[in-house]
Amino acid sequence: MFEININSILFTTAVNFLAAFLQASVGFGYAILAMSLMPFVLPMRVCSAISAITVVVIGLQMVIMLRKHLDWRIILVPVISCMFTTNIGIYILMHYPERILRNILAAFILLLTAYFFISQKYKMVIKKSLINDILFGMVTGISTGMFNIVGPFFMIYYFSICDDNMSFKASMESTFLVAGLYSTILHILYRNITLEIAPLLLSSAIAAMVAGFIGLRLFRQLNRDMIVMVIYFALPLMAFLLLKS
Repeated sequence: MFEININSILFTTAVNFLAAFLQASVGFGYAILAMSLMPFVLPMRVCSAISAITVVVIGLQMVIMLRKHLDWRIILVPVISCMFTTNIGIYILMHYPERILRNILAAFILLLTAYFFISQKYKMVIKKSLINDILFGMVTGISTGMFNIVGPFFMIYYFSICDDNMSFKASMESTFLVAGLYSTILHILYRNITLEIAPLLLSSAIAAMVAGFIGLRLFRQLNRDMIVMVIYFALPLMAFLLLKS
């Protein structure tokens, strides 16, 4: 059992504000930051449930604001593939040691970082194809179910196949929305989302919305080269946080 008090609410609210600001300003990173810090005061299952709800709030806000840049043909197959394996990720979360899962996911992210570096250096392009749609979607579904981490794998894929930053951003956020909705439904079915944690859910959602408005203003100032540099920095940091937490 755990106790919800003013300190845990304030800490969770602050974490979700920072994580949502990161997500809005660079296009990814919410879950890895939130899921690295919230477990200091809350059980992992509760953290995952809060993250799922907050991802929905962030995604809905961003999709509304970026709707003119959204092409559903880009995300349709990846998102459907993601939904097929999200339940597997939640099952793994509830039945296997968390430390082992974090190590495995961190290893995948580091491999992804190495591939992205090589692909940028030698001008290798990941092309949009049915196989790639399904592959990136299924891997993301597992990481979404385990830790609500949607960003790393789709980030590389969408950055490669989207023509401009705003299309990349809209694709990422719409994917977050759908994945978050599906993950939330599963968490409700698994009884991880209850009235007991309502104060944490509400405060986190409000903080995320405020951070979203501020962060999107910053993202509009970034060019493509700046996003590449952010990816170079963010992916290893994600892996490091997974290994340390």
